[in-house]
Amino acid sequence: MQKLPIHDTLAGEDCSVRMRTRRMAKMCLEQGLPPSLDPHDIELLRNGLHSLLVSTIQTLEEIGRTMCDVTNTGPWERTMDLGRQVWDKSRHVEIFLKLLERVEGYSGEYPETTAETSSAGRADDAMGQLIDLAQKIGDADIERALDFVLADANSWVRKDQAYAVA
Repeated sequence: MQKLPIHDTLAGEDCSVRMRTRRMAKMCLEQGLPPSLDPHDIELLRNGLHSLLVSTIQTLEEIGRTMCDVTNTGPWERTMDLGRQVWDKSRHVEIFLKLLERVEGYSGEYPETTAETSSAGRADDAMGQLIDLAQKIGDADIERALDFVLADANSWVRKDQAYAVA
C-alpha cells in the first residue's frame, strides 16, 4: 500500500492547471507582457469575474421579474428605469462573459452562490479589487472594462436612492 502519492501520479501532462499556465504565458508573450505572471493572480481574477457574472445574472433576473410583476405600483418612469437597468445588466453579463473568455474561464466553472440583493457595496469592493488585480497582471483591457461596469452600476445606485427617498 502506497501511503504518499508520488507527484508524477497526481497530474499528468494534460493537467488543466498546467495547460492554463502555459497558455497564459504564451498569450502574454504575444501581447508583449512578461510571461512570468503568477498563476494564482490569474485564478483569482477568473474566480472574481465568475462571481460577478453570477451575481449580475441573478440581479438581472430580479429586476426583470420586478418590472414584469409589479408594473402598476409607482410612476411609469420607474418602470422604464427598470427596463433600462435590465438592458444594462444584460450588457454587463456579455462583458463578463467576454472577460472570462480572455482569462480562459467559462460560465459554470465555479460553484454558484446566492447573492444578497443588498450586496451592492460588496460588489463595488470586489470589482475594485479585480481592477487592482488586472493592473497587477498588466491587462489594461480588463481594467477598463471593469471600470466601465463599475461606473455604470454606480449610476443606477444613485437613481435607486432617489426613488427610495421619494
